[in-house]
This record gives sequence, C-alpha cells and structure tokens, in this order.
Amino acid sequence: MTGTKGQDRLDRLEKMAEAMFAGIAELKASQAIYAEERREAQRKIDQQLLALKEAQDRTDEQLNRTIKKLDDIGRQLGDLGLVQGEVADEGGATLLNREGFEPKTFN
Repeated sequence: MTGTKGQDRLDRLEKMAEAMFAGIAELKASQAIYAEERREAQRKIDQQLLALKEAQDRTDEQLNRTIKKLDDIGRQLGDLGLVQGEVADEGGATLLNREGFEPKTFN
C-alpha cells in the first residue's frame, strides 16, 4: 500500500508539473502574440504621427505663403495711397494714408 500511495502521489505531482509547464508554454505564446500586436499598434501610431507632422508642415508652409501675400498686398495698397487700417491696443483703429496725412484714431 505504501508503494501505491507513493506512486499515486508521484503521478499526481508529475501531472501537476506537466500542467504547470503547459501553462507556462501557453503564457509565453500569449505574451509573444501580445508583444507583436503592441509592435504593430506602435508602428501604426508612428505612421499616423508622421503623417500628422507632414500635414502640419504643409499647413505651416501654406500659412507662411498666405501671410507673405497679405503683406505684399498691404504694401501695394499703401503704395497706391489706399487707406490701411491697424487695430489699436484699445480695440480702436488708426487710419493711415499718403504722406502729409494726419492719422486719426477712433476709439
């Protein structure tokens, strides 16, 4: 009887060890899948960030071109003697015109 009890106990320990090793193998496989999914998700995020940065750079370039055009238009209007308005600190406007013109401030 003692031998059978000992053998049964060894059999149970072997089954538990096998189950433990099988669980460890499943965990490793699961972790590998999760790690690959995380790498793929990070690659997608990196691509999206790059696309966003490129779009932002294009927007900045367009904005700079627009500002330059507006500055050029303002200078051309000033050269033609047309009135150009500027917003004053208090929210009023100052009108400027040709040489000799006295600016008036409206508040």
